[in-house]
Amino acid sequence: MLEFDSIQNALEKLQAVTDASEAHGTLCGLLLGQQDLSKWLKFTLESIPEQGDLLAVENLRLLQELFDLSKQQLNADDMSMELLLPDDAEEFAIRLLGLATWCQGFLYGLAVNGEALVSGLSEQGRECLEDLLEISQLGHDEEETDETEAVYAEIVEHVRLSVIYMNEEINPLLPSPSLQ
Repeated sequence: MLEFDSIQNALEKLQAVTDASEAHGTLCGLLLGQQDLSKWLKFTLESIPEQGDLLAVENLRLLQELFDLSKQQLNADDMSMELLLPDDAEEFAIRLLGLATWCQGFLYGLAVNGEALVSGLSEQGRECLEDLLEISQLGHDEEETDETEAVYAEIVEHVRLSVIYMNEEINPLLPSPSLQ
């Protein structure tokens, strides 16, 4: 996965309306609906830079890289998808807030696709969606302890697996052709 800080810096330079966690969540939600890069940028940036804006080119390239990597990871059969969250070195409250905003972004991206996308989810898929809604409302006033750190890691894993599960339901991977 690309580094959180490099994506955050690129977004700030491009005058994004959100931070890196929420932007990545939105991207993943949009990807469940097979949306393209331009749609994501429309919801992420205040305005799309002019084509000749050389200062924006490198930052846009980084966002393109995040888009491509996220799409690849989301659909990988090895379940390698990662959430773009603040680094473990950040204070606990910042990481909790990052996880909550990631989920908010994901739910927003999913909603942009329209209700039809999620209406076909199974009961388990709907439970995943409800869990993400609950996690999106996490407070960030928890104190960091070994126990809260372990719970945080479990919640991050739950979010990751929930997103993979919902993607599989909405966009089932075609089985690989067997060799005869």
